[in-house]
Amino acid sequence: MPVDPRTKLIDQAQNDGPWDIIVIGGGATGLATAWDAASRGYKVALLEQADFATATSSRSTKLLHGGVRYLQNGEIGLVREALHERTLLLKNAPEFSQALRFILPTHAPLSRYYYRFGMWLYDSLAGKSTMNPAELLSKNELIAQLPHYKKNNPTGGIAYTDAQFDDAALAIAFAQCINSSNNLSVNYVSVEKLNIEHGKVTGVIAKDRETDKSWSMEAKVVINATGIFSDVFRHANDSQITWKIRTSRGSHIVVPGQPLGSSNALIIPKTSDGRVLFAVPWKDHTLIGTTDEPTKTPELHPTPTEQEISFLIQEAQSTFNLDPQSITSSWAGLRPLVSRAAKGSTAALSRKHIIDISDNGLISILGGKWTTCRKMAEDTIDAAILRHRLPRYICKTKDLILTEHGALLPLSPVDTAPKADISQTIIESCFYDRYARNTDDILARRTRTSMLNTQLAKDQGATAERTIQKLRTH
Repeated sequence: MPVDPRTKLIDQAQNDGPWDIIVIGGGATGLATAWDAASRGYKVALLEQADFATATSSRSTKLLHGGVRYLQNGEIGLVREALHERTLLLKNAPEFSQALRFILPTHAPLSRYYYRFGMWLYDSLAGKSTMNPAELLSKNELIAQLPHYKKNNPTGGIAYTDAQFDDAALAIAFAQCINSSNNLSVNYVSVEKLNIEHGKVTGVIAKDRETDKSWSMEAKVVINATGIFSDVFRHANDSQITWKIRTSRGSHIVVPGQPLGSSNALIIPKTSDGRVLFAVPWKDHTLIGTTDEPTKTPELHPTPTEQEISFLIQEAQSTFNLDPQSITSSWAGLRPLVSRAAKGSTAALSRKHIIDISDNGLISILGGKWTTCRKMAEDTIDAAILRHRLPRYICKTKDLILTEHGALLPLSPVDTAPKADISQTIIESCFYDRYARNTDDILARRTRTSMLNTQLAKDQGATAERTIQKLRTH
C-alpha cells in the first residue's frame, strides 16, 4: 500500500525553505495566487488551516459570471473584468466549467427592452467571447424555455449565456498544479504567527493540525489570502488601509432534477429583499439561492437559518412548482466583502478586490470572487514584486490549461451527480491524489455528495470513515 502522501508534503514544508513566497489561505484567492507565483518561477508554499476551500470557496452558487447586479449598480469595470476572466477560466479549466443558458422573465411592457439593452451591454463587455449572445423571448418562447414557470402575465423575457463550475474541484486542481510544479500546497497546516525581524515580516510559524508539531518557515514575502479571516492578520500587523472585511451569508437550498422543466437556469433580478435569485441546474440537481444576511464574525462552517430557508422556499414557490419535502440539502457560505462603512446593507457592496500592504511588508488580498481569482492573483504577485523587489517574472496564467500542468480530471462532470454508492477506489483517489484527510473532505469537497443530498452523505459516511482511517494508519 502506498505511503500517506501528506508525509512528503509536511517534510517539504519543514525542510525545503527558505521560500520566495508563503501564501496563507487555501481558498480560491490563495490557491490562485500561489499558482500564479509558482507558474512564474518563484518558490512558493501555500498553507491552509483546514481543508482546501472549506469555507467560502466551496459554498458558492457555482457561477462564473460578470454579475448582473453589478451591471445594474453601474460597476462597468468590475463586470468587464469578471467577464474577461470568465472566458479565461472556461478556456483553461474546461473540465471544471461549462457554459449555461439563463432565462430572465419579464412582466412589465417595457422591461423586456430594458433588460435586453442591459444584456446587450453585458455581451459587449465580454469582448471576444464564444458565448451565445442574448436574445429577446416572446411569452410563448419564455414558456418553452421554462415550462414550469408560473408567475402570472409574463411579457416574455431575455435569454443569455453565462457559465457554471465545480468550485471545490477547481480548488483541488489549483493545489495539484502547485504541487506538480515542485512547489507546495498543503492543507491542515495553520499559521500560528508571523515572524518579525527589525519590523519586517520574514516568515511564519506553521503548525501541523494533525500532529500539533510547529516549525518556522522563512520567506521573502508573506501573503495573507485568508478571505473572510483576512482582518485577523491585518489587525495584528498594523494595517493602515481603511477598508474592512464585512461578511455576508449566502444560503442555498437544493432539490433533485429540473423543477423548472428544462436544463436552463432561471434568474430573478430583484427579489422582495433586493437580491438576485438564481435557480441553477448543477450535477443533476437544482441549486436555489441566494440570501444576503450580514454576519458579525467569520465562520468555517456557516449554516442557513430557518428564516433564510423559508425565504428561499417562498420565492421559489412563487415562481415555479417546488415541494419543500423535495429539498435534499441546504448550505451557506460567507462572502468577504470590502467596505469602508461599519454598518449598512451588505447587498449594496460589490465584489471588487483590494490589495493592502502593511508597514511590515505583509501583503493582504481582500474581497473578490471565484470568477476574478486569476486576476486577483496576478495583481497580488505584481504588488509583491514591486514591494519586495523580487526578480520580475511575468504572469503566465492566462494561457495555462490546468490539466496540462498537473490537475487531474474531477471525479464527476459539472452536470453529473456523484454515484450513489461510494467505492473504495473513489475514496483512495480522494486520499492519495486529492489531499482528502477525513470524511467531510471526501463527501463535501471531493464527491460533493453532502452539498447535494444530506441523507445520502450520512449513508455514505460510515464507509468513507472506515476506509480513510484505514488508509491513514498504513
